[in-house]
This record gives sequence, C-alpha cells and structure tokens, in this order.
Amino acid sequence: MKRLYYLTDTIDSTENVSNDLHAAGIDDWHFHVLSKDEAGLYTHHVHSANWFQEYDLLRCALRGALFGFIAGMLIAAILGATDVLGARVSTLGAVFTVLILTMFGTWVGGLAGLQTENHNVKDFHDALAAGKY
Repeated sequence: MKRLYYLTDTIDSTENVSNDLHAAGIDDWHFHVLSKDEAGLYTHHVHSANWFQEYDLLRCALRGALFGFIAGMLIAAILGATDVLGARVSTLGAVFTVLILTMFGTWVGGLAGLQTENHNVKDFHDALAAGKY
C-alpha cells in the first residue's frame, strides 16, 4: 500500500481537497488529516487522523518486542547452560523467561511509541506546528 502526503496552508483548501477526494469515490477511511486544530477539522467535516497515525506506537512496540525476544533468548540460553540459580532451568522456565521479556519489551516499546511522533510525518513537524494541514 502506498501512502501519499500533502501539505495545505488553510482549512478551506483542506476541505476542498477532501471534497474532491469524496467526488472521486474515496471515502473518509482512506485519507486522514493531521492538524493542531482538531476543532476546525471537526467543524469543516474533515476526517482527522487518529493516534495510531500521529504516534509511532506500533513501530516502537514491534521493535521493543524484538529486543525483548532477543534478550529473553539470550537470558534463557545462559540460564539453561549454567547453574546460576542453583539448578538448571527447565524448558518451561526458559519459554516463560522469553515470553515475559518479550511482553515487557513490547510494553516499554509501546510506551516509547506514545511519546514519539510518527516517522512518516516527521518531515512535516515544523509545518504542522505552524498551523498547516
């Protein structure tokens, strides 16, 4: 799926683009508008972006899951190969270790993603902060 990003200066031009897209048969679920003026988008009936499109939640959560999985595999391998805890860890204990660290990594990555601007719209940060759409 290809995404196209456009920048407009005013809410009126944004509304005109929205109307043109509707006339071409594209519904609201296929385009989203990012803006600091959420109330203006609502009053002009323009579909605003949700927080999945504003923040990098999914990308950071997947990265956290990957790092947590790798860390869990390494720790499980160390616990399985040595007697660190006084006895060797069983297979079930190793799987539990990997599972817990993967979930923890996903959680930490998701929290980081809620504080990170979406990587696709970083180039437009200054323009959006200046009030563009």
